[in-house]
Amino acid sequence: MSTNQTDPETFHTLKKRVLTRWNTILIMLRSYIDKISGIEVLLQRLKYFDLILSATENQIIYDLVEFLGLLEAATTILSASKSYTTMNLYLLLRMEIESTSNITEMESPVIRELKILLLDNLNKRFPVVSLHICAFLLDPTQLKIDITRYLAQNQTTKELTLLDMMKKFRIHYDPQVSTTTTENTSISSHSSARTATSSSNMKRNLSIENLNEPVHSLKKLRKNLIQKHTPSSLPVVDPIANEIEKYLKLDVSCDDLLEFWRLSGDTFPHLKRLAQIILAIPATSTPSERVFSTTGLILNAKRTMLLPESVGKIQMIHDNYSLLKPT
Repeated sequence: MSTNQTDPETFHTLKKRVLTRWNTILIMLRSYIDKISGIEVLLQRLKYFDLILSATENQIIYDLVEFLGLLEAATTILSASKSYTTMNLYLLLRMEIESTSNITEMESPVIRELKILLLDNLNKRFPVVSLHICAFLLDPTQLKIDITRYLAQNQTTKELTLLDMMKKFRIHYDPQVSTTTTENTSISSHSSARTATSSSNMKRNLSIENLNEPVHSLKKLRKNLIQKHTPSSLPVVDPIANEIEKYLKLDVSCDDLLEFWRLSGDTFPHLKRLAQIILAIPATSTPSERVFSTTGLILNAKRTMLLPESVGKIQMIHDNYSLLKPT
């Protein structure tokens, strides 16, 4: 039946099914495209001429395959690798989906309505939260890309996002990770000690009894008061905030993100610890679903007495079997 004769409400339901079961529908559409000539010949022989799609309808199918192929590519990329990070690509792929979903005048009404439906549900199916922004920022090659819109949606900034994630994962300042910060801390400590000593001396020098002492005590009082009310020449610097500011000014291109953070431990020690946590998070639930699938194969009707520890060991061997092969 021609799509132009389909009931509008039914057609809207079909479009929703396309977005919820797009992977299955994509396989069916590709199979149809590969066998389109044979299908038309078969329908002609069976005299089902009303089931033969027109050239316009076939073009819609080609457009659907191309449109849904982008979602397939994004899903495949985000769940493909066990040994390399993909969380940093999450926001980048979201931006690509949005740019490809821009509506043009040349496309068919079906594709146009599907794009509108996708954009309306994109925040639900492809949300952007602080975790994704943080992972995006931990790839120095992507620092120059404009993500102002996503920052505004989350009511944050680049600096606040990295700081908040450090607080969330309890990454605190360690004075031993950097010689420079250690020296700054020592200067601040000596300054604080001098201030504390000056304050205690001041309390003694400001007592009524000291006002009757010789002039040298008044000179000391004057000196202490001047020190107290003179602004400190050393501003208080947050080492982590300073490290984040220095990192966000980078203009580098790295082919291997993990290698970059391995070599940047001395320059950005706290950000390196954050990268080790954030970039290790899978971008999709596919890895965990694979674990459940493998466990279902391990535990069957003939293997119901396995201890949890044994199941875990078998699972680990299954996932890392390639490492056991001789090189």
